[in-house]
Amino acid sequence: MRVNESAASLREYHRWWMEADVVLCGDRSLALMENRLGLGQLTFYMSERWWKPPLGMARLASPRFALMALRFRRLASCDYFHYLPIGHYAATDMQRWAGFRERSWLWGYFTAIPSSLPRSGLREGGLKIICAGRMLDWKRVDILIRGFEMLWRKDKTAQLTLIGDGPKRRSLEMLVQRLGLTEAVYFQSSLPMKEIWRRMYSSHVYVLPSNGYEGWGAVVNEAMTQECAVVSSMAAGSARTMIRHGENGLLFQPGDWRQLGELLYFLNINEPFRRRLANAGQQTVTGEWSPNVAAGRFLEVCNALLSRTFPPAYERGPMTSV
Repeated sequence: MRVNESAASLREYHRWWMEADVVLCGDRSLALMENRLGLGQLTFYMSERWWKPPLGMARLASPRFALMALRFRRLASCDYFHYLPIGHYAATDMQRWAGFRERSWLWGYFTAIPSSLPRSGLREGGLKIICAGRMLDWKRVDILIRGFEMLWRKDKTAQLTLIGDGPKRRSLEMLVQRLGLTEAVYFQSSLPMKEIWRRMYSSHVYVLPSNGYEGWGAVVNEAMTQECAVVSSMAAGSARTMIRHGENGLLFQPGDWRQLGELLYFLNINEPFRRRLANAGQQTVTGEWSPNVAAGRFLEVCNALLSRTFPPAYERGPMTSV
């Protein structure tokens, strides 16, 4: 339903806000939240991190944002108000500002899981690395190119494919030329998601080099689903939340292209380890972080809260108490 499509749809929207047993929202409809909470009705708010770099808490310098944030913090003291942080960084940000003690439940973005899971097996040829997304400053594709150069100097069969367009593409192409990598690094304009999945499936490693502005990064979910080993900056929300370093993926310090290059070389010379990593990543995203698991756990927690019983305690994954 499009809320602003008609007066009738807007009335229906408000009716659900007031009559539903549970409301889960991703926008800051504070007036509607206040009305529900005043009636003791269970309400969940989900968001990416509020204090993303580079601004962080300097966002409070905006009077409009500061007034909203103070009003939100008052609401957060209500026992009927719960928070679903999209990743660990979002949870930490909100704990610093609003608390939500014992009312914060780990959340994320959840991508479709195919009915028949890809099985990569032994992929032949040199190490094939892929990265897809808008070519923007904060995506830090330059870090990936420099890290890849370290690998390529040791193994000229390695290949890197960069999929996407954006304002940084030209400067990245020039960087590839300066480093003498034009025969090993391939640029590809934006592709439909299904084609990107196919490219992931036929690659060995997916790299997400983004800085902390990457609130989540659903490409990590998608690469794991395609049984492509993931190497990511630990600043990305999805990586920090889903990846256990050395178990189902690899993490590097944001901006550290030397560390990234070392990890890529390690995967290049350790095929059995890379395959175990890829398989464990697929199990993570199709098990703990699948849409079905997330929805089931959310309903279990809601039923427990509505019946005033103790909610389930999950060890990890969505709806873990944070």
